[in-house]
Amino acid sequence: MAQFKKKFTFDDPEDSYWNESGSNSSSLFDDLPSKQWAARAAVDSLFDVAKEAEKTKPKEAPTTLSNAPFEKGDSEKTRDRIVDEIIHTRTAALKLDDASPRGGAPSVVSECSVSSLPSDAHRLDLDYSRLKEEHRKLQRFLDDVRHKRFTAVGVHEAVRRLLKGEPVSLEFYRSKNDKVQLLDAAIDMVDGNVIQTVVLFLQQTLSDSIFRDILLRKPEAAEEYILYLKKVRDYDELVNTLFALGRNADAAMVEFSAAIKNKVINQKIQALKKCTRSAFSDPFLSSEANLVNDYISLLERQVPIETADASSKVDNFKVFPVTSPLVGSSALSTLYYSCLYHYDLPAHSLASPLNVKECLRLSEKEFVWTAISALVCQSRWPDVERVLQPKNLIGALQNRGIMNSKLSCPFSWQNLLYILHNNRVMPPKDFCCRILRAVQDQDLRLKLAEKYSITDIVMECLVAQKDRQKLIKYASTLTPHTPEAYKAAAALNNSGTRWKN
Repeated sequence: MAQFKKKFTFDDPEDSYWNESGSNSSSLFDDLPSKQWAARAAVDSLFDVAKEAEKTKPKEAPTTLSNAPFEKGDSEKTRDRIVDEIIHTRTAALKLDDASPRGGAPSVVSECSVSSLPSDAHRLDLDYSRLKEEHRKLQRFLDDVRHKRFTAVGVHEAVRRLLKGEPVSLEFYRSKNDKVQLLDAAIDMVDGNVIQTVVLFLQQTLSDSIFRDILLRKPEAAEEYILYLKKVRDYDELVNTLFALGRNADAAMVEFSAAIKNKVINQKIQALKKCTRSAFSDPFLSSEANLVNDYISLLERQVPIETADASSKVDNFKVFPVTSPLVGSSALSTLYYSCLYHYDLPAHSLASPLNVKECLRLSEKEFVWTAISALVCQSRWPDVERVLQPKNLIGALQNRGIMNSKLSCPFSWQNLLYILHNNRVMPPKDFCCRILRAVQDQDLRLKLAEKYSITDIVMECLVAQKDRQKLIKYASTLTPHTPEAYKAAAALNNSGTRWKN
């Protein structure tokens, strides 16, 4: 079998095996009459022909066989003579059988057996013809595959194969028009993966100018390409693509996002400065550019402050340990840090709260809220009151060391009282009274005084409203023989007050 496989090839079967003149192909039907006689003899031996032949044999044959000196161990020559006699007797019987005109079953079977030999040859011819036809079909199919392998299929067929995940060669679309038609077919398919595959093929095979021009005219392709660049984090190509598409704001934000992801602070600062020179150089992004510059200034301020404080021995660092790094924190966190640890520094100092406020352009509300929050933690109530003074009098008040009775808060009084009382140490009563007396709305003042139990302010508000009944009711809730109870009794007994009830 291995010999047959070795000889047979589909490239040239006529010369390899089937028409070969060797023994494997020609010996099967050579000398057909002799093969018929041998087949008849083989079939006759299966029936009783031998028995009938025994009747016509000479009687000396069995005697010769029975009386043969073979059993007594004669020589080799004697045994050969006996075998020759047996073969001669068998052949004579077969010839006698051929001469007798019988039409028994052995003859019929023999004739059928012999007649079947040409049919086998015919069947082999048919098998060869079929195999040859199969070879021709395979050859045509191979030629067709080879032809299609180096020929571009239609754009719709290519897109269909991409959609189904079948292999397709896009490199045969060489002209710009073919590639644009392929992209249009992919867009019509409305499948992001197919569009992305075609767009990447165009990006690899077209010049940058032509490719970006196609993206300008095909927004669907541009969106898929942008999503791909974000996925692979190719920020340089993404920024260039967005600029080419005229999306300067998006390009600036992408470049800014990539810059702030740097872990090394010096590299982050340099990347942000590069953003201000490139992405944020657009006049329409001037406000955003100012914010980036403020962030750069903040980082450049935080680094030396944190470096200096690392070796500082100020008591506040022991009372209020630093729980998070200063570098990288927000502007308000930096201001809170300055108010907590460096509130008493002069205004020109790098870590001074006033300097931080001015350089970072923080609003008055942001500064007051953050400063009061840091001062309340330290129970620096006079400094809190100074922060609430009108700003045109701050310098004079600090020099004279006096307090102005008129206070102002840039945010709501409710929030101010919440900050003052949301601390482990409660503010002094007289301090709270001064704060509440600055509230212009009497109803709000009374409400806040009752909420935070500022008794003096509650009684002042009820007397100002000339509401005797409420004052009597409130006095009944006070502890007897306390200063607050005596003040309430004195207010009720004051004959100069004209009560309305």
